[in-house]
This record gives sequence, structure tokens and C-alpha cells, in this order.
Amino acid sequence: MKCGDNMEKVNFFLIFLGGLLFGALAAWKGFLIAVPLLAVIALGIFILYDYEKATYILALFVFINFIMRKFAGSTLLGSVWDELLLLGCLVLWGYKVVVNRKEQKYKWTPLDVPLFLFIGLGITHVSLNSLDLHIGIEGLRAVVQYMFWYFLVIQLLHTREGAKKLFIGLVLVGTALGTHGVYQYVTGAEMLGNWVDSTETIRTRAYSIVYSPNVLGSVMTLFAPMALSLFFVEKDLIKKIFYLGSTFIMSLCLLVTFSRGAWLGFGVAIVFFFLMKDKRFIIPVFIGGLLIYLFVPSISNRILYMLSPAYWERSAEGGRLYRWLEGWEALKESNIWWGLGLGRYGGAVAMNNKLSPFYMDNYYMKTLAEMGFVGLGLLFFLLYQVFIWGYRTVRLIPDRHDCTLVQGALAGLLGVMIHNFGENIFEVPTMVTYFWIVAAFIMFMRNQYEGWEEKSRSPIVKPYEM
Repeated sequence: MKCGDNMEKVNFFLIFLGGLLFGALAAWKGFLIAVPLLAVIALGIFILYDYEKATYILALFVFINFIMRKFAGSTLLGSVWDELLLLGCLVLWGYKVVVNRKEQKYKWTPLDVPLFLFIGLGITHVSLNSLDLHIGIEGLRAVVQYMFWYFLVIQLLHTREGAKKLFIGLVLVGTALGTHGVYQYVTGAEMLGNWVDSTETIRTRAYSIVYSPNVLGSVMTLFAPMALSLFFVEKDLIKKIFYLGSTFIMSLCLLVTFSRGAWLGFGVAIVFFFLMKDKRFIIPVFIGGLLIYLFVPSISNRILYMLSPAYWERSAEGGRLYRWLEGWEALKESNIWWGLGLGRYGGAVAMNNKLSPFYMDNYYMKTLAEMGFVGLGLLFFLLYQVFIWGYRTVRLIPDRHDCTLVQGALAGLLGVMIHNFGENIFEVPTMVTYFWIVAAFIMFMRNQYEGWEEKSRSPIVKPYEM
């Protein structure tokens, strides 16, 4: 990407400065210290020269998070690395604005106002309805911090080719996690918690490096439809087979997470994808689901148990149903419109501060308890805007290749929204980061095609219909 003389001068200065630092450090501490520094400097210059590539690092968020929590979890870096990464990308955006003045300084999208409204409500909530400012700020951070990735990805992406590479990178990450999850199930990895009811006979559940079968199931729900869309658009036979295999691996991994909420979300996502792409696939999808139900007892038994009176009785005693009802009662005792306050009920912040006896296991109920009907209403409005503008983008894009990618991305987002009814998926940094990265991909593609009819010199082609 050519960014003009300003960028060339800045990059030359950075290379010169990096060389000086490398030489000085090598002379002082030796090459074992200097070589890693040189690698970091080279990566930094590489990203500064083409800032779009910073978004590819975000595709690796789950692996960076795993490494940081495992090897630096007890240090300050282990707890603030994601904030530092966010700050670094913000600085990179500022760098782009300064050195590349020909490019639009801020790229507006239809989701900006709904996001600003929800974030603004969160700030107002902390200001007016926080019994403990520290807890309120922590609760606000947990809810809105990762939404900022949406804005930064939009600003840093520059070309459709770069956006597609980010898309492929996310699918490759999902494939790696899915492969690891299947391996865990096959080898009988030990479960890290009480993840099955005492009446069930499931020997293990896949959880990969996210350490939660429900979160892993949500990752598969988001990325598997995207892999499927790549299968449909890819012309090269080898790549086509790879993306089909990727879809199969992630779908299989989803099954062995035994996450019923993720199954439901994925089912809705796949049906919605084929409603957009080709309705003829709907019947084979239902037949495939029926065959899995009939011939995989561990799957059918888990579904049947959820529908049994015994499950609902146990759920009402101490499970999800009990938690939802307790959250509703707690809300009624405070202010049903304004809630108990951010960070005070049903989420990680509340649990860490001993303010809640449990996780709510329903992100929307957690939001209702903490932010009341006003907060839940704005959250639903925001997610509706994500869905409806994604749908409009599908209708807008004339290119079948790009349109199909957006269909896969939108289907994955819908699946995650559904899964949030049964889990606190947006409480997990990895998941909410990936959700907003994929949303940014869709809106970036929309921006690329907005006004295409006026710009095109060729005869008008009708946008691709669903």
C-alpha cells in the first residue's frame, strides 16, 4: 500500500532508529537479547508500512490470550495485554491519519450510532447508578471495551483483499481450535469442571485452549458458516476440499462440546445461511440433523434429557431456570428500568467481587439484571442493527463471491446471538472480540460497495438477491 512520501520518510526513520537500537543492545546485552528485539522492530515496521495487516494479529486473539494467561497470568502484563493491544491499534490509527492524509480520516458505518448509544448508556449508568465506582468501571469495561475493536478494524482495513485475508485467517483459527477440540474428545481429555449432570453418561466434552466447552461451541458456531461460505466461493479444487474439511471439523467439534445452546445457535445459523444462499439445501440440512439425532445416542440423549421433566425440575432447583428467576427477583427489588448497576449481578465482575452467587448463564438476563429494561432494550436494538444492516449488505453486494462471504459471516453472528440466550458468551473477551471483528468485516464490505451503481461505468447489474 502506497501511503505517500510522508509514510516513506517515517518508515526510513524507523528503520534507521531500529538499526541503532539493535546495534546498541547487541553490544550491551548480546545477540540473544538483540535478535528478539530486531524481530519485534521488523514486525512493527512491517505493520506501520501496511497498517491493514495489524488486523491479522487480531485473528490470533485466542492464541495470544492463551499464551498471556498461561505464561504471564500472574503479572501485570497478563491482565492488561489486551488493553495495550487496543491502545496500540488506536495509536496505529492515529499514525495512519497523520501519514496518509489522502485516505478518509474516519470511516462511518450504520452501526456507529447504535454502538455510541449503548456505550453512552453504560457510561451514564456508571455515573448515576454505581454504588461502588470501582466495580461500576470494571463492569463497564467488561461490557463495552471489546466493542471498540469494531471501530478500529473498520478504520485499519483498507482493501477488500485485506478484509478477505482477515476472513480467511479467522476461519483458519477456528479450524485449528476445532481440530484440537476433536483430538481432546478422541483422547478422552479430562473435564475441568462439573460440566454434565450426574444422570448423564458423557465421558468428556471438548474445550480446547478456551477451557470451556460452551465457549468453544460458540467459536465453532461463529466460524463454521464462514468456512462453509469459503467452500462455496473457492474455485481451486484443493482449497475447496480444505474449506469443506474445515467446515466438517468445526461442526464435529461443535457436536463433541455437547453445548446445547451452541447446537441451537449453529442450527439457526446454518438454516439462515442456506435461506440466503440456496434454499434447496434446507431439506438436506434437516435430514442430516435428523440422522445425527437418530444414530448418535450421546447427542439424542442430551437433547431428550433437556426436554424431560427431570431436567426442568433440577434446573428450577439450582440450574439455569433457578438463576434466571433469582435474577428477576433481584431486579424487582431494585429498579426494573435501571437495574442493579453494572458489575453487580450475574457476571464475572460480580462473581469476583462476591456480589452475585452465580453466573446468570444468559447474557440478556444478566444485562437485564444489571442495566434494567432500558439497557436490555438498547442492547437488543444494537444487535438488531447488526443483523438488519448485515442483511441489507447481503442485498447490496452485486459480487456473488463477496456476497457469499458476508452471508457466512452474518449467519455466524446470528448463531452467537442465539447462543447468548443460554450462556454469558459476551462475557468472554475472545468471543466478544471475534463477534465485533466479524461485524466490522461485514460493514467494511458494505462501505466498499455503497454507491457502486453510480461508480460503475458498466451497465447496471441488479444486486444479488437472496
